[in-house]
Amino acid sequence: MKTGLHAPALEQAADWHVRLDSDQASDETRRAFAHWLQQAPDHRQAWSALQSRLQGLDAELLQIRQADAPAGGASRRALLAPVPRAAQRRRLLAGGTGGALAVALAAWLLDRQAPLATLAADLRTGTGQRRVHRLPDGSELTLDARSAVDIAYGDRERLVVLREGAVSVRVAAAGTDRPFVVRSAQGTARALGTRFMVRQGDGSSLVHVIEHSVRLALPSGPEMTLRAGDSARLVGSAIEPVVAPPLAPAAWADGVIQVKNAPLGEVLAALRPYSAAVMRVSPAAAQLRIFGVFALDRPEATLQTLVDTHPIAVRRWGPWLVQVDLRPQV
Repeated sequence: MKTGLHAPALEQAADWHVRLDSDQASDETRRAFAHWLQQAPDHRQAWSALQSRLQGLDAELLQIRQADAPAGGASRRALLAPVPRAAQRRRLLAGGTGGALAVALAAWLLDRQAPLATLAADLRTGTGQRRVHRLPDGSELTLDARSAVDIAYGDRERLVVLREGAVSVRVAAAGTDRPFVVRSAQGTARALGTRFMVRQGDGSSLVHVIEHSVRLALPSGPEMTLRAGDSARLVGSAIEPVVAPPLAPAAWADGVIQVKNAPLGEVLAALRPYSAAVMRVSPAAAQLRIFGVFALDRPEATLQTLVDTHPIAVRRWGPWLVQVDLRPQV
């Protein structure tokens, strides 16, 4: 996401709003704020953007932000940590509704650029980013947008922990005594060949084999071997084969969504990591069947293509919220 604002300036603007919104704000605090405001154009731009957002924030956007409580908690902690007198700031935050909203909004804006919950990951990507990383053994990881992994290489195992999003792996040979394993929240995928993909979802993981084979295993015991072209979902205590998935599981690594009779809701879910906006879709529109190949790197253009070729309409609230519905019948 390109907002034109630097994250530190936005963080500081949110902090100043919290301090000034408090009844305890002194003349000294106000003078310090005026000095900060005049220090740099970035400061004035960040302050102006924050105030504009607070004044024009749509009720629907507020509802979305409040529903994102787990991310909001992590975001707020990330924002509070680097600021001096953090304890005082937290007291001010507790006493000022407007200040709390400002911090929540600033955190939300930052999280749309890069997931704050995965800031500590070894490798990570932000919104709209795909990155290729070469590991010490020569293996290669491709991270999808808004994805994160930790690397834990040891003498007996090459472990990659998928924390969020998706990773495509090209494994370098290292012998059977040092296997390459990707671990998700639901289980593990052990490489028996060279190329495969793992996606972490809500309550499940999807594994797709591109070349050779992969051995899946769950903590509860079940195992399954997948061959090239096979896909399976790890859910709870089961490994469920996925036959002819409507969205090509690894097409994102080539920058596209490849769709064969997939519901629009799933297509938009694949597009969301590439857009700074929150995308919402009505239940009726979500069931619309989609065919085609669509670009990930230009989400706005892809949305327009969908509008031009399907009976849907898109409403926008600034750059932050998109609502997709069926087009009204005339």
